[in-house]
Order: sequence, then C-alpha cells, then structure tokens
Amino acid sequence: MRSFFIIILFSASLVFGQGTDVSINDKIEGLLIGSAIGDAAGGPLEFVSPPERSYWTTTTEKLTKEGIEELAGLFKLRPYPKDAKPFAQWEPFGPAGTITDDTRFKMIFFNTLKNYDGELTMHNFAQSVLDFRKELPEKYRDNYDEWIPEIAYATKWALGVREDAYPVERIWGGIPTMEGQMPFLPVAALNPFDPEWCYKKTYELGYFDIGIAKDINSALVAGLARALQPDGSWQNIEEAMRKIDPYSYNETLYVERELTKWLDRSHEFAGRADGCVSRLFTILENELQTVYWWEVWVPVVVVFAVSEMCDYHPLASMQVILEFGHDTDSYAQVMGAIMGALHGKDVFPGSMRETVNTEMKRQFNQDVNDWMDLVSTYQCH
Repeated sequence: MRSFFIIILFSASLVFGQGTDVSINDKIEGLLIGSAIGDAAGGPLEFVSPPERSYWTTTTEKLTKEGIEELAGLFKLRPYPKDAKPFAQWEPFGPAGTITDDTRFKMIFFNTLKNYDGELTMHNFAQSVLDFRKELPEKYRDNYDEWIPEIAYATKWALGVREDAYPVERIWGGIPTMEGQMPFLPVAALNPFDPEWCYKKTYELGYFDIGIAKDINSALVAGLARALQPDGSWQNIEEAMRKIDPYSYNETLYVERELTKWLDRSHEFAGRADGCVSRLFTILENELQTVYWWEVWVPVVVVFAVSEMCDYHPLASMQVILEFGHDTDSYAQVMGAIMGALHGKDVFPGSMRETVNTEMKRQFNQDVNDWMDLVSTYQCH
C-alpha cells in the first residue's frame, strides 16, 4: 500500500506539471543530463522519414493514463544507424548514448567558463567556438572542419574580423533559428534565482541568434531558471517566459511578440487535438509555418504542446517527441532540460544517465560531472 501511495503522489505531481521536492543541485544536474539524454535519444532518429511510431501516436483514440505509461516505457537510447555527419554524431555508427551538435555546443559553453575563469562574454564564447577544434581529440578534427564554415563566418564577424567573414545577420540565410538553444540552456544554472539575468546573458552571448531568435531563445533560458527554483512548474516556466521582457518586446508598436503568439498556439494545438496524439501531429505538420523544422519557434511549440498532451509526464513526453520526428534531437534536448530542471536528475533512469556520461567522457573527455564542477565554481551567489 505504501508504494502505491508514493506512485500516486508522483503521478499527481506530473499531471499538474509540478516539480518534485529535490535539491537545487539535483535540478541543475537534471537540466544538464536531461538535455544530453534528449540529444542522444533523438540523434539516431533525426530527420528519419517516415518516423517510427507506436500505437498511441497512430490511433485516433484519446491518449489514456495507461497509454501515457506505455509511451514512457518505450523511451530508450539506441545506436546510430548512420555514418558520422557534421551536424549529427561524429562517431561513425555511434553507440547508444552518443551525442550530437546540441551537446557539443554545450561543451563549447563550458570550455568558455573553464578557459576564461568564468568570464562569460560574447567575445570569449565566440573565440571558444573557433578554438573548439584544438580541444578535440585528433580523430574528430576533420568533423569539426566540416561543421564550422557557416558558423565561422558569423563568429569571425562577431569578433571583429572581416576577412573570410560575413555579417552575423546573414547566418543560415537570415532564418531565425534555435541555435542558441544548443549552447545556452546551462546559463539558467548559473543564476537560477534571477531569470532576468539569464535572459540578458543569453541575449548577449547569442551572436548567431538573429531577429526573433534573440527573444525566444533568451526567454526559454529565463523559463528554465524559473524551473530550477524549488516551486518550479510548467505554469511558472511559461509565466516567466511571457513576463520577463527586459527589452520590451511585449510593447512593440503594431507587432505581436512572436514568443507570445507561439506559446498561445502550442496550447491551441493541444486543445484542438483533444487528447489524440496523431491529430496533434497532423496539426503541427500543417500549422507550424516551418520550412526547415529548426526555426526558433518550432522546438518551443513542439515541447509545450506535446508535454500538455502527455499530462506533463517526463518520459512519455520525451517518447512522443521522438515519434513526432523531424529535428528530434533538438526538440528532445529542450524537453529533457525542462523535465530535469523540474524533477531532478532521478527522473531519468540511472543506467541512461550513466550511458550518456560514459560516452561523452569516452568521446570528448568531458561529461555532466565536469560541468557540475564548473557550475559550482562560477555560479552567481
């Protein structure tokens, strides 16, 4: 009876999107490892077409509590069925737990903290992007050379270089992307009790975030900071994202704030799906107004709509992200960061955490344990 009671309490906390009673360090570790797990889980499925889908994402039935648990039970890490790619994994046919550029960008973020004694500026971060090659094992340097050119044009420009460089506004053809969501989610861990500071710091660092990406990516990090607080919940994540607005996007003449529009639509999409995951997928496919599936608003809408559909169950939400498809690693790394920040590291199975940390350490000689040491050293107090 006692174990049943504990399960009910845990389930209730998930239904209401409320974090559990865990320490701030566990929440920070949850954010970091959750993001890496999401990246590693989504990497092998990234842009696979058609995506592999299970009963609850293909039926027209409404998702039940039992269905949510079934979906949660399907979430796993898997090996890569493909050779190394510049923006995917750098380990050919990498084993389960191998990460992609979403996590490699976080390695650059933490290299900046380490190599510049915590002086986290746009200049130092941009220089760390260019210096990442020499930090890598020899076998990955050719992969870096394939990955860096488009990013290097903007990075050099941001550093004041004009040879072999282009204005930052040109990156990715001027498309506002989710690139800032890759390195900067850990900014929330440095000052979780000041989400506005986290917004401003992300805004400052994100030289490759152009147009509305500046605001949306910065707001997401502010929301993550709020999630790390003891009473963190999905409700106050979203409230922070909407209300923390140091540069007055909410007051722009004639123009609706894009962040507000897409948060509203995430709830609208989930409501119209009426409990049917396959219907939600159809709505997302038809109404996300995306071409590439990595425009800045796409992960936010997918994550918020899917989590609402799954009654905020962490692993079920992660699994539905994978079954939706497209840029799965980027969506799942955001979902994993939020779920870890709310519920702490133990929301993910210990074996899964160990596998991802082991592969990060084996391949790149750094893991979440190293990151936690850097957070402890350079966190604002």
